Amino acid sequence: MTVNPSAPPERLVFQPDASLSLQRGINLIVDAIRPTLGPIPRTVAVSQALENKPPDLLDKGGLIARRISDLPDRHADMGAMLLRQMLWQLYEDCGDGTATAAVVFQSIYNEGLKYITVGGDAMRLRHCLQEAASHVLNKLDDMTQSISGKAQLAQLAECICHDRELAEKLGEIFDFVGEYGQLDVRRGHTRSIEHDYMKGMYWKRGAVSRAMLKGGKEPDRIVMNDAAILLSDLDIEDPEDLLPVINTLMRAGAKALLLVGDKFSEAVINFILNNKKPEKFRIVAVKTPGSTDDERRAHLRDMAVITGAIPLFKAAGDTLATMLTPPPAPPRNIREGSATTSRRDAERATYFGQAKQVWVERTLFGLVSDREDQQELTEHLADLLELRERATDKDMRAFLSERIGKILGGVAILRIGDALPTRMDSRVAIAKETAKSLRRALGDGILPGGGIALLACREALKETLDPAPDSDERAAQRILLRALEEPLRVICRNAGFDSAKVAELDGLSGSYGINARNGEITDMLKVGIIDVASVQKAALRGAVSGAAMALTIDVLLHHKNPQQTYRP
Repeated sequence: MTVNPSAPPERLVFQPDASLSLQRGINLIVDAIRPTLGPIPRTVAVSQALENKPPDLLDKGGLIARRISDLPDRHADMGAMLLRQMLWQLYEDCGDGTATAAVVFQSIYNEGLKYITVGGDAMRLRHCLQEAASHVLNKLDDMTQSISGKAQLAQLAECICHDRELAEKLGEIFDFVGEYGQLDVRRGHTRSIEHDYMKGMYWKRGAVSRAMLKGGKEPDRIVMNDAAILLSDLDIEDPEDLLPVINTLMRAGAKALLLVGDKFSEAVINFILNNKKPEKFRIVAVKTPGSTDDERRAHLRDMAVITGAIPLFKAAGDTLATMLTPPPAPPRNIREGSATTSRRDAERATYFGQAKQVWVERTLFGLVSDREDQQELTEHLADLLELRERATDKDMRAFLSERIGKILGGVAILRIGDALPTRMDSRVAIAKETAKSLRRALGDGILPGGGIALLACREALKETLDPAPDSDERAAQRILLRALEEPLRVICRNAGFDSAKVAELDGLSGSYGINARNGEITDMLKVGIIDVASVQKAALRGAVSGAAMALTIDVLLHHKNPQQTYRP
């Protein structure tokens, strides 16, 4: 093994240097994030690695924290990276709340370190802090309210993105599509923000050949009414295998087919394109949606419920020839009342689904269902909702939410325009993050914003303690009471007000706070200054558990040749 002679040696760092070093790193990260908290945030300029590139201007705590790494002070770097990991995880899970979490974390750690320095028990303090935080979280649950209507949604969106035009569009969209509805955010072609609503549900897969889209009313888009649907994850390679399928459908009176498969050979694509009479029978082929076998099978099951088709699965040994044998379901004609459909063709036709309308573009295809029997669809939706409720993996929850949104059928496209391409890309990213928070708000509810929800929990925290708590409990209470005030104090300072203005809220109800835009005392819920409840809870939970754990660190160990990574 080659040893780098210039690498610093392994080193153990003991108390009090260990805690002081962690404190320096934590304070450095939080001091960089602190100016971004509130409705009047200041930005942080971060230089880019490439030369001749302007610095990035950031106002998201998670992004700022991630850009900080490899501090010259190796001891302080440990504290910075400890907090950085917590903030980035919160940012990935919630998309917001990182600045609140950062200032609460800093307050708890700094105050807790003072208590430990004068002889307090770190492990006992950690336990008392976590127990006290559970009471605060219960109070936040009691304060949580539901959100509805485009006006409230737009107000919440503006609190998150600080862009009035974008917030109004997002409020209208989510009032239409709901918590699970699909939203596709794209770069626009004008300087304004535009949006459209679409019927049915769509998947991110387009025609396997652009030539299949010719002949429609719009370029690069074909619409087929009363189309048959063949669902599979098969590799379709021989045109001869398609002939029985086409003959069956034509005898059944069908005039269009959406063919879904995993792969299509050049011979099959050319066979479809050589159709001389598309007005009599048109075929459009698209690839099976999904990036993995499990995702493809899941999307096929969803489309089967929507269209009434029986999918063909490669793993089950199905082929197109499988359609020549009766399926394991009672036969039903592809078109009711068709006198020309023979009994044999009717049996084959049961593998096909049907849609009132199918549209296919270069990168998308969609379905508008006309099924009258909604029982199977309702049961399938209930199963997906239950799976989502029990899922612990965030990627699986996101995938299940996407599937639920497709079945519910609410679809919107938001096109973000701007005069400057870089600013356009920034607004697209902000729109996606804001949309994530709006979905969470629709499902989890809202709280008074501007740091007021945490401040309002102080009285509830005092009431939950025993009449004669021990010194560690009293210390934990004092530390957490101070930390719950910190977000509001920082918001006031960032807006140019004296943080002592917080004292003016004494005696007022829990939803009254300070409007940082004008300094007035107002009911935050009535004027639309609100936060997503689950984001505030996650920020508090992460800050308390992270800071409490950091207070118990007694020794730092530096490796001589640490593994290099920039991922938190």
